[in-house]
Amino acid sequence: MLVPFLQSDPEKTSARFRRLREYVRQNLLVDGQFICKHYRECLVSSPNRAAFYEGQMSHVGKHYDLTVVGQDLRIVVVGQEYGSRHRRVTLEERTAMGDRSRGFKGRNPHMKGTTSLLRLMLGRPAGSDREGELLHFPHPQPVGHIFDCYALVNFLLCSALKLPRANDRSDKGSSSPTMRRNCTEHFRATLDILEPTVIVAQGQAVRSWIERPLGLGRKAPARYDGPVTPEATRIAGKRVELLTFNHPSAPGHSGWWGRSPDAKYLKKVVEPTIRSWRGRL
Repeated sequence: MLVPFLQSDPEKTSARFRRLREYVRQNLLVDGQFICKHYRECLVSSPNRAAFYEGQMSHVGKHYDLTVVGQDLRIVVVGQEYGSRHRRVTLEERTAMGDRSRGFKGRNPHMKGTTSLLRLMLGRPAGSDREGELLHFPHPQPVGHIFDCYALVNFLLCSALKLPRANDRSDKGSSSPTMRRNCTEHFRATLDILEPTVIVAQGQAVRSWIERPLGLGRKAPARYDGPVTPEATRIAGKRVELLTFNHPSAPGHSGWWGRSPDAKYLKKVVEPTIRSWRGRL
């Protein structure tokens, strides 16, 4: 599936990655040690210290710096936290976690929904076929995967989890206000380095958490019957659009929309919103 108007600049992404890695080394994680100045305060604030998993870094794909017909395109997807039991995960380790080999059917609902989202943002229909996840660039790196073309940045770099009940295998986040306050500076610093042109908030809670660091106004009511209204903010002095969707694994009105490329919420809300956004590129 050739997309001739889409190009990447892996050298620029490598330089950006090095800057982010240096920030991490200076402020968060170095030689296996978590050095965040807020660590102890956040740990103490956690409802369950035995299920506190610190130092979970971001994913930055090697084709993050894209251009569409010469216009910059840098996609950042924002989640709440890992919500998993991993400690002190480096940027390199996190990026390697994106298991592309399993294909659409082998992914969890969150990553299935992220797959659909990226396919739409990169100009192809939602679907489960392998070819629709591949991108073809000019030499020297001719083939990329859609997971190489975005950054996944969780607002929280540590996960405080609830202890699961009997017969409940899920890990659910239970962050404290202290954690959310302290992670704000790391979140903003990460965005200043990544300089996204568009941000996608995965979940209504995420939108409320990033309101202050992004200088956003009052949140508009969630929509379930049509496209959502993009919001505008500024990062590194440039205008950035924010799109907020329900989390792909959320129940209720959006009905776990990440599970299927034919989900109602995907068709009625996500697709038309992204179609409108792409029309402004």
